[in-house]
Amino acid sequence: MSRELLGLAAFAVICIILAPLYKNNTNLHKLVTHRQVIVAKESLPAENKKTIVLLSDTFLPGSFAGSELSAYETMKYMRSRGHECTAFIKHPKASEYDGFKVYQYDTNNEFCKSQLLNADVIFFQMKDDPENFKIIDQRVKPIFIMIHVVNCYHWLLPQNVKFPVTVIYNSNMTQDTLPTIHDNMRMIPYVKLDPFIPLRQHTVNSSVVCLINCNKNKGTSQFYEMVYAMPDVQFLAIKGGYANQDIKDSPPPNLTYMENQKDIRIVFKKIGILVMPSRNETWGRTAVEAMASGVPVIHSEAGGLVECVGGAGILCQRDDIEAWCQAIRRLIGDPAYRERIRQYGFKRVKDIDLEQRRGRQELAMKVEAIETD
Repeated sequence: MSRELLGLAAFAVICIILAPLYKNNTNLHKLVTHRQVIVAKESLPAENKKTIVLLSDTFLPGSFAGSELSAYETMKYMRSRGHECTAFIKHPKASEYDGFKVYQYDTNNEFCKSQLLNADVIFFQMKDDPENFKIIDQRVKPIFIMIHVVNCYHWLLPQNVKFPVTVIYNSNMTQDTLPTIHDNMRMIPYVKLDPFIPLRQHTVNSSVVCLINCNKNKGTSQFYEMVYAMPDVQFLAIKGGYANQDIKDSPPPNLTYMENQKDIRIVFKKIGILVMPSRNETWGRTAVEAMASGVPVIHSEAGGLVECVGGAGILCQRDDIEAWCQAIRRLIGDPAYRERIRQYGFKRVKDIDLEQRRGRQELAMKVEAIETD
């Protein structure tokens, strides 16, 4: 074979070897560019500014539960885009929070009626008691229904109503469970992840096992079985800000209780493993915070948790206590395995960050596309 043919053959072999790498780099470039576009769009101010009213049962600082935090983050984002945002709350605990004016929801108050009827947009996050719709069912302007649970709005979702409705689901799980004829979208709860990243150096050395919110739905019965089955492991239970709390009057020596915390990072500084043996969950805000903090998550088969954690944690059947105990002991006793789970969590929260940014940008686009008088 001539020297020229040998040269061509060698060049062809090199091209074949390098082609997959070039393809992967191209895909990586596309992904990075996609992320950059989403982040860049997030900072753009709105050209079509609106008056937005949040209508909710509770709001910060009255409750720091998941749905209230989600509403707050959504309002904060819309305000950053230049929209005028206020809140009418059924049970307000303050007249202002972080610059948001907070008013009492009162169907007999003329100011309340005027604001709710004339606002460009209502973000509705109340229970589906007909009393809560007493004012807004007179509107002709849009209402965005924020759905975080699956046992509400059955009368509204499948039928036409006289006010324009957009349904905002917090997960695929709620979207699949509660289909609607109305315009709809998915916007997962927003968690600002940067504040949790410094905690990773604390959580890597802790073996404390934690449950957050001591109510039956969150799995206190299963949690207490784990506590008694592993007397040599330290457990921490965080009291919740809502629902009846299932508290032991005489807890065993390896169980400590902690009051509800407005800043959940105080909790994550103290723990190394999060257990979530929940019966029902539509998402898993606490799981996201844990993964961002470097805390491995062991969770039940609840649909929202499976979707949220996305395979980056350890799945156990809710009532298989032996499986939970084995998972805990392996995380404590096998540092390499534990670090692998932590790394899965770090990757998962990067994907979640991208999706939560996309969701709230879609919401902003829908709001800002509304024509005003």
